[in-house]
Amino acid sequence: MRFLRRGSGSGESPEEISLRLERAEHSRQLVERGGIPLEAEERIRRQMEEGGVWTSDLSVDELAALRGIGYEPIAQVLGSSLYRLGWINTGWNQGAGLGMGMRGTYAWGAMQPEENASLTRSLLEARARAIHRLVLEAQGLKADGVVGVRLNVSHWDWAQGMSEFTVLGTAVRRIGAPPSAEPFTSTLSGQDLAKLLSAGYFPVRLVMGASAQQAVSIFGRAWGGYATWTNSEVAPFSRAMHQAQTFARQRIGLEAGEAGASGVVGVTFSSKVIEYATGSEAVLGRIVEWVILGTAVVPHPGAVATSKPTLVLPLRSRRTVDVGSTLP
Repeated sequence: MRFLRRGSGSGESPEEISLRLERAEHSRQLVERGGIPLEAEERIRRQMEEGGVWTSDLSVDELAALRGIGYEPIAQVLGSSLYRLGWINTGWNQGAGLGMGMRGTYAWGAMQPEENASLTRSLLEARARAIHRLVLEAQGLKADGVVGVRLNVSHWDWAQGMSEFTVLGTAVRRIGAPPSAEPFTSTLSGQDLAKLLSAGYFPVRLVMGASAQQAVSIFGRAWGGYATWTNSEVAPFSRAMHQAQTFARQRIGLEAGEAGASGVVGVTFSSKVIEYATGSEAVLGRIVEWVILGTAVVPHPGAVATSKPTLVLPLRSRRTVDVGSTLP
């Protein structure tokens, strides 16, 4: 048995190693420029070959609804961005300064709930990169749009300060029609898209609002209050949550307006609470993240006619075994 081998332990030749490193460097450059990895580009090319099998995360009902309005699936598309946050300035510093009448003093800090601008900016930028890559995959597939887009924001204990934004959906095309220059993106399911078109509206693109609000509390009371152990609302954190929702809703409305939309449908949201150190166990610091994702829509004069629902009367009752016909 040979324990030593010349060159790489994988058995690759120098030419193969050089080619692999070149591919890795080229893929890295593509991602740094905001594009998709080389492997994703190759997957799209294989998908576009004659006889390629389409993939999707559609249910059977969604597939039937899309076929009913003249659309067919092409492939699953994905966009992601692993975003690293640097030092988040929460405005807290323990030391000589403003006396608190407690053990220790605080030099400066947020007296009332306020937005952490750097963290909010990172939420918006990470989302924009992920959605941009989703659109690039859809354009490479010559899709007319992407349906059923889901946003997932992941955090891990082993990667403190990092957040992964992932968007996943199914690229679709209009049967017998040339591909559109700019594919639409939508959170709507296949059934909801059919209903939207029949109602005289058309999806434009995903829109998002986000906000990160930070707040502090002393034993569950606002800054300057007295410590208490009674049951009571933690007012600073409640205000931070409300402000995060308000700012996020305002921003999703602004994005929809910039897209020329008349409204937003299919809204989903996610939230997360982050603890941060204040220098004292008596003072609790929290950051509330709030992310809202929706679909901007515009009026569409050419409404798609859908089949009228048919009344179905079941012959089997839930209370009895069978109340149907007794004929053999």
